[in-house]
Amino acid sequence: MALHGDFSSFPLPELLQWLDSSRKTGTLQLLTWEGGERALFLLSGQVLAVANEGLRGRVARMLALAKLADGAAVLAALKALPPSGEDVDSVFLAHHVEPRLVRDLVREEMLGSMVDQTRGGHGAFHWTEDLDRSGEEWAPCEMSLRELLFESLRWVDEQPDVDRVLPGDALTVRALVPPSPRQPLMHRILLTLCAGGQNLGRLRLSLGLSRSSTSRRIFELLRARQVEVEGAPEVVVDPVTDMLEKGAVLVRERQYDAAELVCATLLASDPTDRRVREFARMAQSEHVASLYAALPPLSVPVLSPDSEELSLLKSEERQVVGLVNGSWDVSTLVLASPARELETLKTLAKLVRMGLLQLR
Repeated sequence: MALHGDFSSFPLPELLQWLDSSRKTGTLQLLTWEGGERALFLLSGQVLAVANEGLRGRVARMLALAKLADGAAVLAALKALPPSGEDVDSVFLAHHVEPRLVRDLVREEMLGSMVDQTRGGHGAFHWTEDLDRSGEEWAPCEMSLRELLFESLRWVDEQPDVDRVLPGDALTVRALVPPSPRQPLMHRILLTLCAGGQNLGRLRLSLGLSRSSTSRRIFELLRARQVEVEGAPEVVVDPVTDMLEKGAVLVRERQYDAAELVCATLLASDPTDRRVREFARMAQSEHVASLYAALPPLSVPVLSPDSEELSLLKSEERQVVGLVNGSWDVSTLVLASPARELETLKTLAKLVRMGLLQLR
């Protein structure tokens, strides 16, 4: 199935939400606007790769500027990637390039472009179920559409604060702390380049990133008091923004229960905040996807006979156990359960960990 449209009639956030909820596989091509063209290669709602003219050169240049990799080696590894996208990590390692560094920078570039497109609202798209990458200047990425949607909308909502603090490119940024492997990759790169002071405009041009992406990361460093910007006002930490960023890290680290606690707190404080609602959807979607990876939808749970531990279960968990008949697969049990999809999957996963269920 192919789908064509423009963002005036089908806004980008709605398009991403449709592709995510439908778990689509194919190519979102091309996101066209004043900033150029991009293609996103999707597998069941996950972004596997991104194609954009000059993308490989920008990734190699950023890693070389930050002294994190040899630029020529990065370019050679990217050019050696097979069109099928298989064995990507082995290709990078063979060229002495850390795969995670490339994926993080591609993710950063894609996120900045989505923010710019959402704010601009101009352009067109073409969706096809063809995943062919041959002839494209693509690079690997690892990000779900739900996370992309959440992060891009959060950036859009918080951009006025960034613009207020960093209104122009003439500002000088100076690092106050040295880069550390514990910091996010873009923070490490910016701290390296700003060690002796750097003009914000020149910094953006040397990196090849959009202004939204560069100013956003400088804003985060300024808020953390890791850089100083001449003439910039003091940044007041917004507690909701701080909790959302920590919650997003928890989701990326697959600490879903901790992320749910953050989500519950935020929803109780302000359920009308769009950033909070999107975070709740993203966290639940990522948790469900993780559980389905451990509990394949077509696998059939079989109850262990005569288990005394069944009496220790909660009443709602025993309801799920009562549906297990050795014939229904996981997807059928989820549909038949009176509990929500997430709660049913969590119960099934718990029963498997306890040894009360086996999957056939």
